[in-house]
Amino acid sequence: MVKSKGATPVMKQFWDAKKAYPNSLMLFRMGDFYETFDEDAKIASEVLGIALTKRANGAASTVPLAGFPYHAIEQYLHKLLKAGHRVAICEQVEDPKFAKGIVKREVVEVVTPGTSLSERFLEQRENNYLVSVYILKEKFGLSILDHSTGEFLTGEWDLNEIQNVVQQYHPSEIIVSESQKKHLEKLLIGYDYFISTIPDWVSEYNTSYEILTEHFKTQSLKGFGVEDYNLSIVSSGNIIHYIQQNNMGNTHHLTSLSIIQDEGVMALDSFTIRNLEIFSSLANQGIHGTLISVLDRTITSAGGRLLKRWIRRPLAVKENIEKRLNRVEEFITNRDLREDVVLNLREVSDIDRIIARISAHRASPRDVINLANSLSKVSIFREVFTNVEPALNTLISESRDTSKIVDSILTTLKSEPPANISKGGYVENGFSKELDEYRQLSNNANEWLVKYQIEEQEKTSIPKLKVGYNRVFGYYIEISKIHIDKIPENYIRKQTLTNAERYFTPELKEYENKILSAEDKIISLETKIFQELCNSILQSASEIQHNALILAKLDIALGLAEVAEHQQYSRPTILDDNSLDLHDSRHPVVEKLLPIGESFIPNDLQLNCKTRQVAIITGPNMAGKSTYLRQVGLVVIMAQMGSYVPASLAKIGIVDKLFTRVGASDNLAGGESTFLVEMNETANILNNATSKSLIILDEIGRGTSTYDGLSIAWAVTEHIHNFEAISAKTLFATHYHELVKLADDLPKAFNLNIAVKEFGNRVVFLRKIIEGGADKSYGIHVAEMAGLPKPVIQRSHEILTQLMSGDKEKLSSSLEVKQTVQTNLFDEKEHELQDELSELNINQLTPMEALLKLDEMKKKHGL
Repeated sequence: MVKSKGATPVMKQFWDAKKAYPNSLMLFRMGDFYETFDEDAKIASEVLGIALTKRANGAASTVPLAGFPYHAIEQYLHKLLKAGHRVAICEQVEDPKFAKGIVKREVVEVVTPGTSLSERFLEQRENNYLVSVYILKEKFGLSILDHSTGEFLTGEWDLNEIQNVVQQYHPSEIIVSESQKKHLEKLLIGYDYFISTIPDWVSEYNTSYEILTEHFKTQSLKGFGVEDYNLSIVSSGNIIHYIQQNNMGNTHHLTSLSIIQDEGVMALDSFTIRNLEIFSSLANQGIHGTLISVLDRTITSAGGRLLKRWIRRPLAVKENIEKRLNRVEEFITNRDLREDVVLNLREVSDIDRIIARISAHRASPRDVINLANSLSKVSIFREVFTNVEPALNTLISESRDTSKIVDSILTTLKSEPPANISKGGYVENGFSKELDEYRQLSNNANEWLVKYQIEEQEKTSIPKLKVGYNRVFGYYIEISKIHIDKIPENYIRKQTLTNAERYFTPELKEYENKILSAEDKIISLETKIFQELCNSILQSASEIQHNALILAKLDIALGLAEVAEHQQYSRPTILDDNSLDLHDSRHPVVEKLLPIGESFIPNDLQLNCKTRQVAIITGPNMAGKSTYLRQVGLVVIMAQMGSYVPASLAKIGIVDKLFTRVGASDNLAGGESTFLVEMNETANILNNATSKSLIILDEIGRGTSTYDGLSIAWAVTEHIHNFEAISAKTLFATHYHELVKLADDLPKAFNLNIAVKEFGNRVVFLRKIIEGGADKSYGIHVAEMAGLPKPVIQRSHEILTQLMSGDKEKLSSSLEVKQTVQTNLFDEKEHELQDELSELNINQLTPMEALLKLDEMKKKHGL
């Protein structure tokens, strides 16, 4: 972008601002509009669907122009962010009335996908994460910030884990130092992340340490537990610097920094989160058919966001799990209490995001009133839970006293402030004596003007004399031209109309100045009072955020109780051993998606690391193996995140890591085939599992040749069973029914299969898991059910017969196209059976005769 010669003063001002922010699309405030120029205008026109015009730029050229009204910024800003643009907002920073020459303008904020506070851009029940990465040799530090809520976390990992860690948080934006950008892009190849850079000097350890201590106003970082995490300190300092630069220092709501602890938490890698369809469906990428769609019955936005974090990081400490389960149980057993809490939670606003808007000077008086009303619920719940429910009472007793903040807000602001606050009117009457005096003056204006009009009518003997107001000309006295001879000498002409003249008097002008001054004073005073209130609120931001967390936890317990009661879940028993015992377990999602009238078939499972470590599950595809595997994984996650589970009985030894290898997918953009992705996931499992882990394998080796795949599946199973460093509880579903033999050789392995009922040449899948291995795969039967042409099915049976007989050398291709299909033997038997049944007169048979006849028919037809 090159500045044109002969540019107007305004355009020169734009070019200067643009030069300082070359990589941002600039919204340039001009009066009542935000304008974009040059290449920015072309982008804005296309993304926003607004007209692209031209602006005269001095004598030399013309410049593309596109703009929109300033009050529509929320409507348009989120579209630019969704399209992947960073936006610099250049505001008028002085009143045009008092400007000498061109109005002064400055960039007051740079908005990016990871820093936006726009309500239209943010999803209410989703975190909007900004991630900062700092790499050093074979390790990396990663910091995670949700600028809209103040959640700020950090940790360190081995570099080979970077894809998995980053994917877990689905960041809207990643920041990295300029010199490390290309390295990071290579590490994250195949993933489309919005990456921004910061200067390398910010990533120096001492600089980052100083940035953090200055921000938190502390001598050291020991109080946050990060003092010895050098890489985390750098990545965290980078993120604070980035926010301060983009938001001009408005970071008062960032009150704490926490280490991401792997200890005491079940590890779920990104593969498992995807494979179990916890947050996103593999079929449609939406939430329909996911675990979160079943479990999320939270009322508040904060509760919905926290629930996702709990599911993403289930607990691995029995005491902590029991605390959550106790709260759910108390809500289940006390319906009246539940209804009372529901009514109060419905009035709780998004406290964290209100605090963020206050910090960024974007909060409205309505936001602050909503904050007060929300915080007031804490004291209400304290009374409700006292001496009633111990677990819920313990939770609410951990809240901080914010009653002074609530009182301060309610005494300062009106309970229902106006939506349009440009004219004031939101500070409570009686709060400021000076403000009340100006308000009285302003409120009495109409009364004074009516009185003044009557007095002037009497003085001039002009009964139709009118006193009015115009935004351009101010207050005036309007007199029709037929009375022009009666105009007093003290009237000063102001404006000439077609049939009338407008005048003012020194007295009217003096009153006008007083009124307009009063209105300006009212707005100025109310703005000052509101800002002082906001500043005082920010002094207690940490306590407010703590209470917001308490309310979110309460909301989750309430929602999980609703789900448990409605879906008939039971409380899991959490054990300290390595066993897993499920009776009548169900898939929490699939059972809700079944057609009306169709029931889910529950199943059992017993695993332990001593005698039943590896379950080899065989049986036909489409019979329910994948559903069974997934439901086991989901039940364990639900239990350890503090939820009741879909089972009549669940005894669960704490799982430290849950791994899944399910389905087929590729990463072609990253140069990875389906089989390579499959092997990557398998390698991740074998390299990281422990004796307390749960491994769920749904097919291994299907992406390569039969013998290669079978060999890999066999070796993986042996390794999990024999290698003492793993010895993890394992469910291994496979279409290689040859692996059934493994259970005979491996003492801690056993076979399970899907029960199948055969009727002649047809099969029915009973969806029931039973002990023992399957002796065939029924793949051709599944193909027939899918609707493959009958000649294909018939030929498949012929080929299968030859293969199973071992006569592979005589196997040859056929050029014959069968036009007719032989009558299916089963169909003949079915018709014969129907004829026999139709001939029976059941009204003349005794019960014993009917049973004997039925037995005779079964023997005759081989049933």
